[in-house]
Amino acid sequence: MQTNPLISSLALALLLVTGCATGQALTPDERNDLLLMREEEKLARDVYLALDETWHATVFSSIAESEQRHMDAVLNLLNFFGIPDPAAGNAAGVFSNSELQELYHLAVDYGGQSLVAALEVGVYIEQTDIEDLQNAIARTSWNNIARVYSNLLRGSTNHLAAFTNNLDAVSGNQNGGAALPGTAVYEPISQTLYVPAIDITLPDDSVVVLDALLRLVETFPQALELVNASETSKLPSVDHASFSFDTGTLTLPDLVVGANHLDPIDDTHYTATLQLLEADGVGVAFVVTSLVAK
Repeated sequence: MQTNPLISSLALALLLVTGCATGQALTPDERNDLLLMREEEKLARDVYLALDETWHATVFSSIAESEQRHMDAVLNLLNFFGIPDPAAGNAAGVFSNSELQELYHLAVDYGGQSLVAALEVGVYIEQTDIEDLQNAIARTSWNNIARVYSNLLRGSTNHLAAFTNNLDAVSGNQNGGAALPGTAVYEPISQTLYVPAIDITLPDDSVVVLDALLRLVETFPQALELVNASETSKLPSVDHASFSFDTGTLTLPDLVVGANHLDPIDDTHYTATLQLLEADGVGVAFVVTSLVAK
């Protein structure tokens, strides 16, 4: 059965919230922030890719992939507001913003001196990104912009923790830096989560069953974005996953989890709950809030 876009949107809470009152234009600050964040995320990606070529440390390649997704999220906003992409046609290491261009060269040169220096570059870039995102959130009145920036902020906070923890391990400084307590990062074998049946009760009390595919966008906390949702001819069942409009909770009664570095959970069955994080014109995202072994 073909995907019904309306049902897919309703079923996973795609209640399109495009921002403020119709006709309200972006302020100069909002426009400039979008341009900056597009290239600042590119800066992070390009620097980490360059440092990964030098040091072959997984943290750089992993976070570079995440930065690409951050770049894509900001590009969606630029397209939504009809703003030309400042990164269009620019190769890795090339920027329209002259300050970011200079920072790229400084970061790559400094990070090439040692692995410790490279990790310090990662810490500096993420701290800068966090500060700029916080300022940009404070300057916007558009809901969709604020949601995307908030998601990027969560990602940058996780990246900062990963770089800091790696830096502490390499330098032997277990107490210094800006490590976030309780942070754990692991790389799943599969970057996607397939949910073969989700029962959705619509506002008219009818029930549809969807198949859905979600993609991992951050490893800690485990955040996933909706890639696709398709209506099926399956009948509702208590064995299916279910989504609640009232709470924004996706409940999975049976989930098999596998990971490279957490051997005890390989092929273990869990019940899981995912909480809706974002539902607007840019996308739909969930974060794992509960994972309990069966």
